[in-house]
Amino acid sequence: MRAVLESVVPSADVAVRYREQGWWRDATFSDDLRTAALERPDDPILLTWRHQEQRLSSLSFAEFDARADAVAAALRELGVRRGDVVAHQLPAMWETAVLMVACLRAGAVLAPVPLLFGPFEVERVLAATGAVVCVVPDEFDGVAYGRQLAEPAGRLPLLRHRIVIGDAADSGAVSLRASFGGERPAPTPAEPLGPDEVCVLLLTSGTTGETQFVARSANTLGVALTDWEPRPRTGELFGTTSGMGHSTGFRQVVRTLAQGVPTLFSDCRHPECWLRLIEEVGVTRLLWAAPRMLRSLIEEQRRRPRDLSSLKTVHSTAGPLYPEVLAEVRATLCPVVLNSWGMTETGNLLSTDPADPGHWAAQSLGRPHGSAQLRLDPVGGGAFRMHLRGPAVGLATIGRDSGTVTWSLESDDGWLDTGDVVAPDGADGLRFVGRTAERIGDAWQIPVADVERALLAHSVIEDAVLVPWADGEGREVPCAAVISAAPLELSELREHVARFGFHESCLPVRIERVTEFPRTDMGKVRRKVLLDQLRDRDRHITESASAES
Repeated sequence: MRAVLESVVPSADVAVRYREQGWWRDATFSDDLRTAALERPDDPILLTWRHQEQRLSSLSFAEFDARADAVAAALRELGVRRGDVVAHQLPAMWETAVLMVACLRAGAVLAPVPLLFGPFEVERVLAATGAVVCVVPDEFDGVAYGRQLAEPAGRLPLLRHRIVIGDAADSGAVSLRASFGGERPAPTPAEPLGPDEVCVLLLTSGTTGETQFVARSANTLGVALTDWEPRPRTGELFGTTSGMGHSTGFRQVVRTLAQGVPTLFSDCRHPECWLRLIEEVGVTRLLWAAPRMLRSLIEEQRRRPRDLSSLKTVHSTAGPLYPEVLAEVRATLCPVVLNSWGMTETGNLLSTDPADPGHWAAQSLGRPHGSAQLRLDPVGGGAFRMHLRGPAVGLATIGRDSGTVTWSLESDDGWLDTGDVVAPDGADGLRFVGRTAERIGDAWQIPVADVERALLAHSVIEDAVLVPWADGEGREVPCAAVISAAPLELSELREHVARFGFHESCLPVRIERVTEFPRTDMGKVRRKVLLDQLRDRDRHITESASAES
């Protein structure tokens, strides 16, 4: 992996161009922290809620800086050298943010692993990255991560150290409790990573295809500071429901240090917890909340209202924001709601504007960030496949299993195929049509997002996903996977969808009722996993029926 990462560093021409345009710089978010620690040492910058301990922690710039230095020194003392990969599977705790900066200062590349990954997937990531260190909590949300990591350690010859936050002795791991507390061991010379070098390997969600690593530098992460909203004011407090191991949460830590505005994270995603924190701490902007999370917050706020008057803006991302949901968010949580588009490879680079009409966030992804260049290739029906390039786009994508570069800044003159199909929104912006990987149909392409919205309007359907299914003649037809309060007849469901005016080919020809969907940390449905589960279930039913006959 080291050779691959060294090969995707941007060319001198690219680095110069983006610096001349003002997007890239010669400093990193580690430097931002160092500067702020000197200028505003006692100002709080990171608030984290630890649900198990029912405790809110606050780190000042000086505390954050000192602990990052101490952990960087501890990593060097453990033998971590420049270019080594340090993995972690940690919730949104302050130690996770400290580790981000510590790795940059130690010259190590960070590789966050989603908490939802089980032992098999974790081992694949550690093997693929060649991680020399992995950091986990001893236990979190009922999972003994420390013991879980100990089991495959013997099969990972490059994994030299297991670091456990909490009871490290229980699994025979290393404890850096003193270092995370700010006690610094004897310094070992280190060369920090530069702003153009790969500093993190972020995993794509894998919702529709193979999971990939996205190689990001401090410069590509730092670009995506929104220019479509007012700059933060004194007294602002951001809150994000995303974990720090996810692209949105990771970038929010970078943004926090770059803008010097404190952010609240929580290791608990329960809506009751978040509403209480917003009320008690006074969050002014709720960032990067998926529509599924917003629906949960609405339900909880209706059940037990909280004083959310501090909340001035809600940012939605990671899925279609339907008009019905938007209306409830505005009525229940906050009247100003922005919709945004982004992906692990790019960050959030399209957004609606606070000056837009209140209902607009349900109709548009908004206009592009000033740094983003778009190329729209026609796919028919007034829709376009979106390609994007610019200083906020990652340096490369790397196959998790193949270990080879699948795209880089040198590919297609820097144009990244986002896989999203969009159409003009009528106001110089774009609206979401669907993803090419989620396409359903042969000659007639089905508007997946629109049909799913129609399914969700059914009175007994709690959630719905449209997936492709092969009929008896091998044609690709729509199957509705639903979570519902009661069984549904296919004929009744087809009539319900037809009332929205869809072509007959868009109507589901099959229903699969499930109790839950496999999801990412952000709540997005892992469609490929879901489809595999449905096919396995159908195969099992067919085989059982055949055996009985």
